[in-house]
Amino acid sequence: MKKSWYFGLGIFIYFLTIGMGNMGERSVIDIPEPEKNYAVAFVDQTDVSMDLEKFSFEGQTYFIGKLGRAEISIDFDKIDSVLFILQDNYVKAKVSLKDGKALEILVDKGKNCYGISSFANIRIEVQDIKKITMHGKALNN
Repeated sequence: MKKSWYFGLGIFIYFLTIGMGNMGERSVIDIPEPEKNYAVAFVDQTDVSMDLEKFSFEGQTYFIGKLGRAEISIDFDKIDSVLFILQDNYVKAKVSLKDGKALEILVDKGKNCYGISSFANIRIEVQDIKKITMHGKALNN
């Protein structure tokens, strides 16, 4: 009886350690290819700043959020900068437009932004971004 109990325990430990074998390992960050190449400067919540190219929001070249009850999308061509403030399940995005207007939208905090720096591929959740500043119009790919 004891031998079968030890054998069962050994099998349980074996499967437990096999299942944990790849914990913590991550693959290469794949950057979605946006339709236009936008260059930005961004600062994260720890005040680390980077310049990025091929910047996108979930692979798209516009931010999607809520303005009141309406869902809206703002094309990167219209944006000068965005300041992010974490609030519960959403992030308040204070969007400064190139025409001088400003508006506040709510963005899902788990959405990702992507870009390429001179040294790495970058993926960052919206909740971890402090500020994004657009560098003019889209660059040539």
